[in-house]
Amino acid sequence: MMFYRYLTSSSKFAIALLILVSNTSLITPVHANSNQFQSEAPEPASTPTTPSLLSNMSPSTLSEPTQTSALTAEFDAYLQAHYETGRFMGTAIVSQSDETIFVNSYGMASLEHQVPNARSTKFRIGSITKQFTAAAILQLQDRGLLDVQAPVATYRPDYPNGERITIHHLLTHTAGIPNLTSFPDYLEWMKQPTTLEDLMARFQDLPLEFEPGEQFRYSNSGYTLLTQIIEQVSGQSYADYLQTQLLAPLGLEDTGYEHPLAVIDSLASGYQFTGEGYQQAEYVNMAVPAGAGGLYSTLDDLIRWQQFLINADNRPADILSDAAIAAMKTPQISMGEDAPELSYGYGLIVGKNGFIFHGGGINGFVTYLGSLLEEKTTVAVLSNVEHANPSFMAEDLLAILKGQPYQLPTNEEAVTLAPEVLERYVGTYQVTPDFQVAIAVESEQLHIQGTGQPQIPLFPASETEFFARLLEFRIVFNIAADGTVESATLLQNGQELPAPKID
Repeated sequence: MMFYRYLTSSSKFAIALLILVSNTSLITPVHANSNQFQSEAPEPASTPTTPSLLSNMSPSTLSEPTQTSALTAEFDAYLQAHYETGRFMGTAIVSQSDETIFVNSYGMASLEHQVPNARSTKFRIGSITKQFTAAAILQLQDRGLLDVQAPVATYRPDYPNGERITIHHLLTHTAGIPNLTSFPDYLEWMKQPTTLEDLMARFQDLPLEFEPGEQFRYSNSGYTLLTQIIEQVSGQSYADYLQTQLLAPLGLEDTGYEHPLAVIDSLASGYQFTGEGYQQAEYVNMAVPAGAGGLYSTLDDLIRWQQFLINADNRPADILSDAAIAAMKTPQISMGEDAPELSYGYGLIVGKNGFIFHGGGINGFVTYLGSLLEEKTTVAVLSNVEHANPSFMAEDLLAILKGQPYQLPTNEEAVTLAPEVLERYVGTYQVTPDFQVAIAVESEQLHIQGTGQPQIPLFPASETEFFARLLEFRIVFNIAADGTVESATLLQNGQELPAPKID
C-alpha cells in the first residue's frame, strides 16, 4: 500500500528495498476479485499542455520552454518510453532559473472520464508535504513563537517523553518515535475517519525505538506531532495556517491541504498498474496524512516553491527568513550507512554538490521534486500511477540536460515456458542476512515475494531470465552443472545482487 514515504536516490543503495521496490514505495498487491474500477492500458500518447497563468504574487514568472527542439524531443522520448511501460502517467518539468526548459504531460488524470493529464493538473504530493511543514515550524520560530531546540514538552506538556524529544528531533527523523504507517494494522485503519488526536494516540504511548538524537529513522509520526504543534502554537488549523501564512503569500494558488471527501478542482485520480491495465488505488482517508503527506500541488506551484527556496535574489523577505531557509537546506543528520552521501535537513534531503530533494508516495501517486542549487536547476515528476519511479526519472532528465548517459526503460514481450521449467525455480533465496525472496508458481506463472513485501508476478524473457512489469526488475537463475538451480542474481537500478538458493 502506498503512503507518504520519501523518494530519494538512496533507493540505489538500500539493499533490502532494492529487491522488489525502491525505498520510495511499497508495491500494492492486485486483488483478483477486487470490485474496484479496472481499465485497459491506454494507447501510448503524450498530451502537450498549455501553461497556467501564474500569480503576480509569485517570486518569479516561469517562461515557456526555451531549449532546442532536439533536447525537447529527447526529454519527451524518454518520458514516453516510461509511459509505454504502463507504470507512469503524469507530468514532468525541468527548469533553470526562471526559464522552463521542458514541460509535458502523459496519460490520463481520469481514466474513467478520459480527462488527460495537463500542466495544471493537481497531484497528491505525499511526503513533499514535509518541507512545507518544516517551513511553517521555522516561520513560527522567526516570529518568536517557537524554538526548534526546545523540547516538545514546551508546547505539549502532556506528551510522553516530551522532555527528551526536541522539535529539531522531529524535523530530522531522529526522535525515535515509531512510524505509524509501518504499524501492522495500518492498512486496516487508513480508510477510517480520524482526527489528529486519534492519530497521536496510535503512537504517543509506545516506547521510543532509540534515544532521541542517536540515529536517523524515517518517521511520519514525527511530522504528525509537528502538525499538532503548529496548531497549538498558532491557534489555527494546520490547513488554515499553511494557506494564510505560506501558500497565499507565495501565490501558490493550486496547492493546499486536502480535507477528507473534499472536491478538488482538477485533482488527478490515483491508480495501480496491474501489469496489463489499471485499477483505482486503495482509498486513504485524507485526514490520516496530516502534515506528513496531506498536500496536493501542481508542477508550476512546486517550481515556484523551489524558486523561493533557492533564489535569494528574488525572494519575499517577510515570509521566511534567509536563516530559516538555510536551516532547511543544511545537512542536519546523516541518513546512515545505507545512504553515506545523504543527509536530512529540515523537511529536505541534502545530497552532495548542493542537491536538495524529496519525494513522496501516497495511494495512487508518487512524486519527486529536486534542485541543483548552484545551477538553479529544478526537476519535478508527478505520477498518478503508484508504480512509477520518479526519483530515477528525475535523475535521467537531469542526465539528458547535461548530455550524460541514461537508460531507457524496457517494455518487452514474455516468452512461453513449460510448467516444469517454472517449477524448478520454486524455493527461497538468501539475499542478505535479513532479507530473502521466495519464488512460487501460481496460476502457471512465476511470482516473487521479498521479506515483508507483497508478491508480484514475473514474466520469462528466456528459460533462465525473468522480468517484472510492475517495476524495473529482473532475476536470472543460475544453473549448476548437474542441472539444479544453485542461486539467482537480482538485477535492479544498475546493481547485481547474488542470492544463493537455501531450500
